[in-house]
Amino acid sequence: MRHRKWIAATLMAGALSQPACAEDLVDPAAIQALQAMGAHLAKLQTFALTSQTQMEVVLDDEQKLLVGGTVEYQVQRPDRLRIDLKTDVAERQLYYDGKSVSYVSPADGYYALIENAPTDIKSVLDYTSETYALDFPAADLFEWGTEDEPVDLVKEAFKVGTATIDGTVTDHWAFRTETQDWEIWLRTDGTSLPERISIVDREDTALPRFVADYSWDEGATPDASAFIYQPPEGAKRIDFLETELSTVGETEAQ
Repeated sequence: MRHRKWIAATLMAGALSQPACAEDLVDPAAIQALQAMGAHLAKLQTFALTSQTQMEVVLDDEQKLLVGGTVEYQVQRPDRLRIDLKTDVAERQLYYDGKSVSYVSPADGYYALIENAPTDIKSVLDYTSETYALDFPAADLFEWGTEDEPVDLVKEAFKVGTATIDGTVTDHWAFRTETQDWEIWLRTDGTSLPERISIVDREDTALPRFVADYSWDEGATPDASAFIYQPPEGAKRIDFLETELSTVGETEAQ
């Protein structure tokens, strides 16, 4: 298509060059940029994050559909988290008050509860992902600035150039792992906060893409009540299974 040729020509005109040999596959500056991002994220004790997302969903006949969504995070480290996720096809909420995790489907009137939850945000996100397959956009950001940040997974990395996103100047970096191609746009204002991320799943032959644009509020101070789920009258508690919400074992909330 013409637009693909135009993009390729633009990149070549900008003198974009790929590494010449295996030793040059990872630009040290790219790794340093990720580590700077992680260091700043780790310093944020209370903040709010809103992300506008677009995800390609591949049907059985390999046709791609684009699903949009919004996810909002309210964070108070080390042990308070609220996530509100709304996409074109689903709405979910997660509340973590330092002791328990509530996972809510507000439109359906169901919620599930994890009592005696892990003791910090990252551990909660890891636990709910590994045990119950609950994954939220932007949750990976909590890996950065920790001993688990996935720098060692990077096989290729280079700087694409600079880009302006909603008036914010960013450095555009590209990375490759064994399973993903991903790009990240980091602010050049000294914070290294990500403004956008793009991920391509290379394990899927259809190569679906996920894109998220971020809006940060580093000065946010969420109210304590934001992290506590109070089931409304008629809400049904259900078992927290290893898959999506199920009506097995539902009980009427009092």
